[in-house]
Amino acid sequence: MLSHKFSRIAACALIALTPALASAQDDKLSIHGSANIGYGKTDGLPYFGLNRDGTSDYRAIALQFGYKISDKDRVVTQLLHRNFGTSPLKSIQPVVEPVWAFYEHRFDNGASVKLGRNPLPRGLFNEVRFIGTLLPFYRVGSAVYGETLEFIDGVVVRKQVDLGNDWSVEGYAFGGGFDLKGQIPFESRNLVFNLRNENMVGTQLWLNTPIEGVKVGGFLANYQQTPAAGLPDSTRPPRATTYMLSADGTFEKAFVRGEYSAFDSKDPNYIKVNSWYTSAGVMPTEKLTLAVEYSGGNNNLQLSPLPNLDLPLNKDIAIGVTYKPSAQVAFKLEAHKIDGYAFDVPVPSVIPPTAPPFVATLAPASKTYYGLLSVAFSF
Repeated sequence: MLSHKFSRIAACALIALTPALASAQDDKLSIHGSANIGYGKTDGLPYFGLNRDGTSDYRAIALQFGYKISDKDRVVTQLLHRNFGTSPLKSIQPVVEPVWAFYEHRFDNGASVKLGRNPLPRGLFNEVRFIGTLLPFYRVGSAVYGETLEFIDGVVVRKQVDLGNDWSVEGYAFGGGFDLKGQIPFESRNLVFNLRNENMVGTQLWLNTPIEGVKVGGFLANYQQTPAAGLPDSTRPPRATTYMLSADGTFEKAFVRGEYSAFDSKDPNYIKVNSWYTSAGVMPTEKLTLAVEYSGGNNNLQLSPLPNLDLPLNKDIAIGVTYKPSAQVAFKLEAHKIDGYAFDVPVPSVIPPTAPPFVATLAPASKTYYGLLSVAFSF
């Protein structure tokens, strides 16, 4: 209860302090902020913090400070407060977290380098996924982005190269460590985890096409789960690989996009995960957006000595309406249908074999519907 009250106080303080801080802005200091605040409920099973009772304890509030040291140098810090209703993820989420804290230098050739806690260059939305005024839903591509991988502690280098004829490549190279958070459904309980991974190296590339608003990209990273060095060789976790493929077409009156991501490890006891989403929308007026999204995820369970089994985590069919009276304010109403095995409480999933050929099977998928009403604003 005390933590819950402090959470509300801290969130309100971020907003209350902003006008006073903004008045101090000059050519060197910049202050930006955003907030997503929602109310939602399900018709049955609890899902990502929403339940049959309904909850207004649902928000993501960010406050960013930037200071320009020179024409080529700046420092940026971003604080983030999130709450997920009754989600088990609340147990591993700080009340307020410094998700960014980096120094950036821009070179004369157009390249730049960031040092510190940087936005992880991953996919279309990783850097803006808490800015609700830029998104068609409260959470975009939730199966792909989850509530993790917001940052990398280390270095990020960026360079854009003009290929001619309106083609260009935007490339990133990065290295460092990051946190990986989430929950894994089991028959008797859900396992919430917060893992630290180090020695990551990776890249992201974007190919910008001559068609305005159309681009494709790829993300690839390899990293070491920790702890590792102090463990016997036989029990050391292996290096793991994650990658993402992205395509986006954003036009004046419509958009269509999709992304696919995967985590893969050579350890035969490791759970391999892949996820995806595709979304589309139309803007009949400059203030109204109608959007649909279909997303899903899959765990490849290693049930040695039994054959592997694919466990569909969830399939989410969503429709949403966004009304934006201005570029800084958005009101959203969305409805979702969830089918699968990953909810905030355990549901039947794998049926163990009892006779030859000893092949595990899936229980019937569970289902819930939920609605979410939210307001987003930014400055």
